[in-house]
Amino acid sequence: MNTHAGLLAEFLRLRIDESGKTLAVLSQQVGYSTSQLSTHLSGRIPPQRLVVGLIAATVPPALRERREAEAVRLLRDAEHPPRTAARPVVPAEGVAVSVAQVQAEQLQVYERLTRALEQEGELRQAAENSARLVWVLLGMVNTLEDRVRKLTGERDRLAASVDGGELEAARRRVGRAEEQKATAESELARAREKQRQAEELADRLRQEIEALTDDLDRLRGDQSSPHDQLPTRAAPSPGPGDQRDAEADDIDAALARATAVNDQDADTIDRISTELTGTPTPAPAPEAPLLVPDNPPTSPDTANKSAAQLKEEAEAAAEREDAPEAARLYGALTALSAAYFGPDHKDVLDNRAFHAYWVDKAGDPATARDLFTTLITDCTRTRGPDHPDTLVSRHNHAACTGMAGDPARARDLHAGIIKDRTRLLGPDHPDTLISRHEHANCTEQTGDSARARDLHAGIIEARTRILGADHPHTLSSRHAHAYSTGKAGDPGRARDLHAGIIKDRTRVLGPHHPHTLASRHEHAYCTGKAGDPTRARDLYAALVTDRTRVFGPRHEATLPIHRQFDYWAREAAGA
Repeated sequence: MNTHAGLLAEFLRLRIDESGKTLAVLSQQVGYSTSQLSTHLSGRIPPQRLVVGLIAATVPPALRERREAEAVRLLRDAEHPPRTAARPVVPAEGVAVSVAQVQAEQLQVYERLTRALEQEGELRQAAENSARLVWVLLGMVNTLEDRVRKLTGERDRLAASVDGGELEAARRRVGRAEEQKATAESELARAREKQRQAEELADRLRQEIEALTDDLDRLRGDQSSPHDQLPTRAAPSPGPGDQRDAEADDIDAALARATAVNDQDADTIDRISTELTGTPTPAPAPEAPLLVPDNPPTSPDTANKSAAQLKEEAEAAAEREDAPEAARLYGALTALSAAYFGPDHKDVLDNRAFHAYWVDKAGDPATARDLFTTLITDCTRTRGPDHPDTLVSRHNHAACTGMAGDPARARDLHAGIIKDRTRLLGPDHPDTLISRHEHANCTEQTGDSARARDLHAGIIEARTRILGADHPHTLSSRHAHAYSTGKAGDPGRARDLHAGIIKDRTRVLGPHHPHTLASRHEHAYCTGKAGDPTRARDLYAALVTDRTRVFGPRHEATLPIHRQFDYWAREAAGA
């Protein structure tokens, strides 16, 4: 194996490690068996198709072009290695440095890169351990609060009815449960801090690894090196045990495991921090632990219930579209189920998805976006990047990103989802068409109305062909297309398009459906923009009456129509 083949293999292994994907997942994506991938990643020169496929499967779109160019250059060097050694470095004094000195410097860079990769792998594993531990401890704190309340109630009942011996035993049980709760809260705060420290140090090392890789590019030559086989990042080990009994002895055992994981991660972080900076990571200042969002202990609505109760109540809140209550209940259910099954269990992942969804519906898309970010990582790792639930979470994450105020980022996320859904489901699948619709909407929100108009036109054709002309999704695409047409500078054409949509929505949905009223609003607006303020005034006058009847006079859907009527009435008077 020549040096350049080793550098290419190391470069590809780094990209795979950064993506977090397994060889089994990549095998399906690039069309090579796991044994073939292992062979090529060990230093055998791979075909260019495999190199390009691995980059596409492991590198984010923003960096993909750069990484592909780097990989192809490394491949070219491996296939046609230079006949001469690298040009010797010339110091400022003008004295040529010997080839032996260049080789020595190359070996030093290899050693530093090897150690940096090992350290980064250790830190990523520590961060993963801490993230899993946070989920387990959240559930443990939640359950211990319930245990303290129950034991306190038993103690109070015994105080009035039995002798001192049983009462003293009850008091000891309460005291022990309170101590366990305090320990769980303390370990939860430690786990959160260790996760933050590990991620910060790992990001710092990633920058150093990039710099060292650039150094190797400058120093590479034809000589072989004992450090060509750089280490691959170890697969993250499972977090603490996922079984927990309600009995106090088992709780103590679970807390001991949590403490051991925290201690081990703290040792790893302190050791690497000392190696990098010369000083260990400072201990965090004491702070109040972040508990599971829930009702206070004194609430008449008992906060901590069984998983079955929480699930039933959460589903009922979702059914009646009570978003704040659904978000709260699914959050509590997620914490409780994670404590028993671990954060990667199927039911826990499903509960996390519902929790994030209803947090968004409750009016907090930024928090929902962050919840979906971690959920996507875990779904990709446990279920695979092509699993339907992973794709749904990616779709919702993109939607929340747009709602949180970043339509350009949301547009790019939807573009990636379109690509994957087209590959897996086909271009005409309803889910693919939904992603195309959202991508076009985000394109409009970035200010590119002409592009959004053209995108919606293509979606209308596909939805009409697949779903039918009267399907609500087809009508929504027609509405969005007409809207973008007006924004792109053609209000007359948009007015005519909205007139046709009003006719069809009235027939399919009814004259007072919110979507029909929305089309009437856009039609009236475009009528005014097209140069007919008198007609716009009259259209808005009728719309004020109908929206008041449907929504009420002070509803947020009615008040803007009053303002539009006033505006066009003034415009008509001055015409």
